Amino acid sequence: MIRYLDNREKGLTKELWREAFPEDSEDFLDYYDHEKMKENQVLVREEADKIQSMLHLNPYHLQVRNAEWDIDYIVAVATRADMRHRGYMRSLLLQMMEDMRKRQLPFCFLMPAAEAIYTPFQFAFVYDQPVWKLKEQVKLKRAVIEGTEALRLAADWMQHWMEQRYELFTRRDEAYVNSLLQEVKSEMGSLEFLYDQDHLVGIQGVWGREKKEQRLLYAENGYTELEMKKPAIMARIITPETFVPVIRLREEAQPEQMKICLELDDPLIFKNTGKFIWTLDHAGSQLERLTSRIENMEETLAQTDWENDRVLHLHIGELAQWLFGYRVPEAVKRYAGAEQIDVLKQIFLDEIV
Repeated sequence: MIRYLDNREKGLTKELWREAFPEDSEDFLDYYDHEKMKENQVLVREEADKIQSMLHLNPYHLQVRNAEWDIDYIVAVATRADMRHRGYMRSLLLQMMEDMRKRQLPFCFLMPAAEAIYTPFQFAFVYDQPVWKLKEQVKLKRAVIEGTEALRLAADWMQHWMEQRYELFTRRDEAYVNSLLQEVKSEMGSLEFLYDQDHLVGIQGVWGREKKEQRLLYAENGYTELEMKKPAIMARIITPETFVPVIRLREEAQPEQMKICLELDDPLIFKNTGKFIWTLDHAGSQLERLTSRIENMEETLAQTDWENDRVLHLHIGELAQWLFGYRVPEAVKRYAGAEQIDVLKQIFLDEIV
């Protein structure tokens, strides 16, 4: 049986969590129970009155250009070792996507243990995690973040730092930073302000029981250098109609409005497969399904006076990578006028759980 656990039952997943993620400490599990379980959803598959598979949907409040979205971050995807390869996780992911589509979520995202697990479900990489380090010559003062005033200052500084750099990110507020602080503390870590003289120029977080590792580093320009970027986050578009309003024409685009005949292929969410009219202007865009009884695309084109090469054919994963600004599909490269579309350019998603 597949179902969502109520809050009183969520603790039943601890046994499977310990089996699947033995690297997580009991302190971390206590943090997760206290900070995440009170507001998340836990979808499980039970057989013989026992949880055999689970996934957790942790809600985050995202700022996306001039919009705000409540989006689910998928974590703790696990199946008991002796119950794998029976399709249990597939059944959970399909149920999850069906339920999300009913809620009209624009997308969901996760940090994959292995890319190959999620590509069959049309997840695609959309974000490479930057790893920064402080420049060796930089000498900064540090102050531990603790207490209400410090949390408020950290939240305000982080939010401003994000707004100056990114078009899509999780909004920072006092509750967010407090949860983040409890997260790093659960692994014997801390958050610190970084000061140049009396000027707040950054925030750094470290954690680790045996060896301290950097959890985050946000700093003003000139204080850090980029060590590397690594593929980190995969996303899955759930409802294209609620995603595209944040996509618009470029400011310098000549037409005031553009219409695209878009044909989408989504093998798992039937409502996403089909023919759409995508109308864009400089403020945003909207996607409208062609609902008339048309047997083929040729008839659609005849009705709209468009030629066949004016149809943009995309797989749902390709659409995600393009709209997130991660990769331009070949079909888009060939589509005349697509260069005038202003997809998301800078995103930042560094959540762990």
